[in-house]
Amino acid sequence: QQQQQQQQRQRQQQQQQTCPALPEVTRSKVLVLILGVVCILMVPVLKMTTGLPPYLGMLLALGILWFVTDSTAFHSLARLPREEIDVEADGTPKRPTSSHAAEPEGWGVVEALHKMDLTGLLFFAGVLLAVGALDTAGVLHSYAEMLRELCKGSSVAICSLLGVSSAVVDNVPLVQASINMFGDETPMDDPLWQLTALAAGTGGSILSVGSIAGVTLMTMEGVGYLWYCRRVSLWAALGFAGGIGTYELERLLFA
Repeated sequence: QQQQQQQQRQRQQQQQQTCPALPEVTRSKVLVLILGVVCILMVPVLKMTTGLPPYLGMLLALGILWFVTDSTAFHSLARLPREEIDVEADGTPKRPTSSHAAEPEGWGVVEALHKMDLTGLLFFAGVLLAVGALDTAGVLHSYAEMLRELCKGSSVAICSLLGVSSAVVDNVPLVQASINMFGDETPMDDPLWQLTALAAGTGGSILSVGSIAGVTLMTMEGVGYLWYCRRVSLWAALGFAGGIGTYELERLLFA
């Protein structure tokens, strides 16, 4: 029994050494979490009430969060050390040195901005600009007319083609293109929009290049394109077809 107890203690010590300690949950972290969620929810509210564009709402939310986390009251709540500045005899502040207190590494909005995925942001910005250019040139309108003639106005057929297309083109610009193509002629609560969201979200996972999640999986986990096609694409395609079929079945039963 003593040997077993010693072995258990050794195992616990090894687990404590291998498993990193979880960060402490403090009042300041909870405050930042709640404030961040409130600011994100504020964006659609401002859009509906004042017509403020969502990107300006997000910038406003970032400014509010930045202002709060840089305030003296928040630093006191988080118990962050304040920077001490020595003053010369004539009142001129000395140059700060490494001995002065500073904010801990990895803290603050500026440090969070340094960790942003600029590659993904530039990707979305470039693709959305391309979609806007196609819309201005009238290409999307012509493509929408072709889809209506080819599918004979069937929402299921149109969204199925859009979902398969989102496997090649990213689903975010595809949804933006769909809004530009059908936004003026289709009512707000039309089933076309629900099917578009469903088809673009699930169809984009058929290929790894069809969604930012697939691209992130390839980048972070080292997953190859052919491996994804062999192991995931078939199941994603079945889920895509099953999702559209389930949606149509629900409409037939409960509509």
